[in-house]
Amino acid sequence: MLAGCATTTGSGATRVYCGAAAPIRWSLSDTDETIRQAKAANAVGRRLCGWL
Repeated sequence: MLAGCATTTGSGATRVYCGAAAPIRWSLSDTDETIRQAKAANAVGRRLCGWL
């Protein structure tokens, strides 16, 4: 039950995320909301993983 209170600092979670994640691409047929969400997710990848 205490696992929900555990911290991930120094656990390598960012390294694991960056090893598995990739930038999200969208198409012209996607909704504005879908594109906004993809851009937000990509911003996290840029900040954590250095994506261009």
